[in-house]
Amino acid sequence: MRRPLRDSRGSATIEFALLTCFFFVIMLGVLDFGMFFIQRSNLSGGVSTASIHSFANRDAVAFANIPAMVTAASRAPGGSSVAVTVTCNAGTTSCANTSRACACLTTANTFVEASSCGAPCTGGNMTSGSTAGYYLTIAASYPYTPAVLPRGALGSATVQQTAVVRLQ
Repeated sequence: MRRPLRDSRGSATIEFALLTCFFFVIMLGVLDFGMFFIQRSNLSGGVSTASIHSFANRDAVAFANIPAMVTAASRAPGGSSVAVTVTCNAGTTSCANTSRACACLTTANTFVEASSCGAPCTGGNMTSGSTAGYYLTIAASYPYTPAVLPRGALGSATVQQTAVVRLQ
């Protein structure tokens, strides 16, 4: 019985197998972390595409088409439904192409209603020299399901991006 215990042949193979398992677990975690950032980048591209298209067509924005545009451009993984919220002047979901009510963007990223578009923004927390405008906010998100990492390892496990575009 003592002879097999003293035999060291094969110990390197056992050590290699243990280290290989540890290496693959670490690599799967790194790949899972990388997939989160790739999907966040794709969603950012979708939101950017919609915001650039909205700015290019700022006089006649197709507000109803923005969610479909973000979803198509973001290439969300199968089964993930992208939740897209489109608001104007950070309060109303009924955006308009005519008779727009303008607002001023504060340094705290909030909006204050303004008397007219192009009027100087005055008051506390306003960026000096800014003028009132019509702002479109596009916010998109969808849940991220990690393959290996626990859900809490990546924060809220939600991929989300937001863009604010001044249309007027």
